[in-house]
Amino acid sequence: MAAWCRKCIYLKPQLEKLALEFLSLLCRAKFFCVDVNAVPHALIKRVGVSRMPTIQLWKNKEKRAEIIGGQKAELVVEEVRQMLQTLEK
Repeated sequence: MAAWCRKCIYLKPQLEKLALEFLSLLCRAKFFCVDVNAVPHALIKRVGVSRMPTIQLWKNKEKRAEIIGGQKAELVVEEVRQMLQTLEK
């Protein structure tokens, strides 16, 4: 995310709610919110983030899925939910 990104600001609380939902299901997923302006640029480049908001799902040190959130927040959250459920199986 980026502090200046309006979509990120709107999406963040909805993703936090989703994280709590998966936490209550005893899912082993960990959610991290990273402000691209607060970490070294090399990290952002290494994971391939070029636009905000970007949601990445990693498993075993490998990027498994990515969403670049240009659509409505509800659609992004549902897509993240579906990807998490797929990774659990």
